[in-house]
Amino acid sequence: MTKEQEKLVTANMGYVVTLARQYKSDILNTNDLVNEGAIGLMKAAEKYDPERGKPFVTFAAPYIRRSIEAAIGKVTTDTDVRSTDESLPVGSRNNYTLLNVLEDVNAEKADAIVEEDSLNDDLLACVDVLNEREREVVSRYYGLKGWRQTMAEIAEDMGLKRERVRQERDKAVRKLRRAAKSKMD
Repeated sequence: MTKEQEKLVTANMGYVVTLARQYKSDILNTNDLVNEGAIGLMKAAEKYDPERGKPFVTFAAPYIRRSIEAAIGKVTTDTDVRSTDESLPVGSRNNYTLLNVLEDVNAEKADAIVEEDSLNDDLLACVDVLNEREREVVSRYYGLKGWRQTMAEIAEDMGLKRERVRQERDKAVRKLRRAAKSKMD
């Protein structure tokens, strides 16, 4: 690298940091992304021709982005669980392997499941204050039976006008709020 190219790289590292912060990666931290972006910046500095009149930052941005995105893509495909050495020991006792400690990103979080179940139980306990029609409207509108319906769909299924469904929903919500508030008191 020439001294001019080194000056361009040094002067524009702040821009690399700014671009790197725009990317999120579960595997690469910001420092790794900055390093990858710096590689792209150096490639851009080597190819830059100031005679063309284009500002260096404008010229370098695609090189920096490509370098960062390529690193994320490579790491993502390299760290797929099927590419992972399942027998790689983790910890000092060697009784855990890397596969034991990797998070399954597709699995539901246990606390989210418990919270949802708790909310459903609380809601079902409060639903007893509603009459049958209100209960049906609330169940359909909020998806308590597994699917959500629009007011128009509920009205059609129940043989009501859409406005009546809205009124029933609003009345039921008020009753549920009162029941929940009295339960908390």
